[in-house]
Amino acid sequence: MTEKSSQAIKEFLGEAEEILENLSADLMELGETMETGDANPDLLNSIFRGAHSLKGLSGMFGFVDIADLSHQLESVLDGLRLGKVNLDRVLIDTLFEALEILGRLVHGKGESSDYTIDVSPVVKNLEDMLKGKADQGRDDPFADLDIDRSVLDVLTEYEEHRLLENLKKGRSLYRVVASFQLATFDTDLAEVTELLKKDGEVISTLPSSDNCSEDAIAFQILVGSALGFEEIGALVARENLRVEKIGHKGKKPQAAAPAVPASRSTEQPAGKTGDATASMRSISRMVRVDIDKLDVLMNIVGELVIAKGTIGELSERLKHEGHTLGGELVKATRILERRLAELQKGVMEVRMVPISQLFDKMARVVRRMAGEVGKKISLEIRGAETELDKLITEDLSDPLLHIIRNAIDHGIEPPDIRLAAGKPEIGRIGLYAMQKGNHVVIEIHDDGRGIDGEKVRRKAIDRGLIDGNAELSQEEIFELIFLPGFSTADKVSELSGRGVGMDVVKNNISALSGMVEISSRLGEGTTMVITLPITLAIIKALIIRVRDKEFAIPITSVMETLMIERPAVRTIEGREVIELRQSTLPLLRLSHLFNYPPVVDEGQNPFFVVVVGMAEKRLGLVVDELLGQQDVVIKPLGNVLSFVRGFAGAAELGNRKTILVLDVGSLMSESIRGEMSLNV
Repeated sequence: MTEKSSQAIKEFLGEAEEILENLSADLMELGETMETGDANPDLLNSIFRGAHSLKGLSGMFGFVDIADLSHQLESVLDGLRLGKVNLDRVLIDTLFEALEILGRLVHGKGESSDYTIDVSPVVKNLEDMLKGKADQGRDDPFADLDIDRSVLDVLTEYEEHRLLENLKKGRSLYRVVASFQLATFDTDLAEVTELLKKDGEVISTLPSSDNCSEDAIAFQILVGSALGFEEIGALVARENLRVEKIGHKGKKPQAAAPAVPASRSTEQPAGKTGDATASMRSISRMVRVDIDKLDVLMNIVGELVIAKGTIGELSERLKHEGHTLGGELVKATRILERRLAELQKGVMEVRMVPISQLFDKMARVVRRMAGEVGKKISLEIRGAETELDKLITEDLSDPLLHIIRNAIDHGIEPPDIRLAAGKPEIGRIGLYAMQKGNHVVIEIHDDGRGIDGEKVRRKAIDRGLIDGNAELSQEEIFELIFLPGFSTADKVSELSGRGVGMDVVKNNISALSGMVEISSRLGEGTTMVITLPITLAIIKALIIRVRDKEFAIPITSVMETLMIERPAVRTIEGREVIELRQSTLPLLRLSHLFNYPPVVDEGQNPFFVVVVGMAEKRLGLVVDELLGQQDVVIKPLGNVLSFVRGFAGAAELGNRKTILVLDVGSLMSESIRGEMSLNV
């Protein structure tokens, strides 16, 4: 594949994914109106246009399978717009099935342009939808309507359908005739149309011969509304506009005062050249950028940050040595530091996306999977506007999907069991996001059966994971769920219960320098809390020393630093702790964690404690020395060292020295279980 065609495919994928996301959101909204059957015409038109755009886009790139399925989807949606297809559960399910296959096709084209799947079954389902409601012959439904036949003759099939729907709903019909100046008719017409849409439906907009001036143009707007004649007149009251009520033959129609002739405008009408020039400008100011390009840009900024650190170190050295230019160089370095901070912030803001992109996908998953297992589930979303790094959002999708699947399969009970337990028939899953400092906290809550801690404990004992006499807290019992291969499911289902997944969830979140916690009450539900850093790109870090080794701790996880005297340390259940503001803070000696040999005076002198925290948890890291703060760029350790726990990656300092960056979330999780030991 040539570079040009590869770039073209990327552009196709970006635009196609955006269309599918919008279609999915619109279909979810359409599904909510299914009970009333009163679908918003603008919503139907938006869905129809989306399918039409995807058909044209895929056809342009030669993806026949996507184009064929999109074409059939477009036909069904057109039938729905025209009232030829009923809006019911079967239709919504079929539309979502088609959308899911389109998503798989688009994703597959990203891997290989030759990727395809058989779309004929869903195409046949869509065709059956169109055949299901044959157009029956009927008398002219507008024969009794007191409206000019020349107007009815130019209405499109869709406009005729919307006119008929308004009559069926008992709405009053109005003909609004308005005259506008040529120079501003587009904006004036749009303003009147929007006003009418607030309390009714604009069925059609047609040119009118009711012109009173050479520099004006007139339109007639057919409107259906539940408002009375006087109310409609007051809604759009303006010069050169009149409202007529369309009644039935034999009844005298109402009419507002005739339009006042348009007064001469003091402004000169725009000439043809000016209009043409103005239309060349794009309305949108959005640019679609490949995330890989942003990564390259971020890496360059990272290298500049490292170079700035080197320059800063050299300038300070020159200043202390008494060089005349040392002070000036220090000032210039500080200016460079401020500008780099602005550049870094700008690049980061471009990478940030609302988490709604991920939550909207989960809404589709809940809807589809609930139907598959025969459960009634509603999804409540809060904080969807919370922003997160695009790459973190992508890597979070699989862990979040698995948690949602577990909630649907294991958590939410079937309707009959819920009713017997005194619960509402419809189960609830909550998906909440919020920003706390430099972290984003995501909560996944369900009001299902909850986790049976005793059952988890018995399973762990049966598998030899814990000793039968071990005394574990509720929190420690729930942590067992994240062990590889652990499952309490009595049988395997299509969704979950294969004994894989939760350990992968924990590992994937740890790879993002995050942590996951579980809380549950039997019979009431389960809550999982995921805490993640906003970004993993350039971060400010606290540089520490343990023995003769230096390490970095992300400053976003550092709560405070302390100097502790040895007598302040106590031991509870074999673990060192200190009292900090009327609470107990567990300690973790990094020298012990890394299996460094003990020194003679260890524990005799005061020592430094770095208090780190994520979510509501706190941990004190015992270190030998605090060396200061520095901006660092975290680089992954690579596949060879992927098995090493406790490290988020490596970073290069300004002096070109490479150090390891501690993964605070992983350290805290493993410290709670007391199972961690590393060799560095």
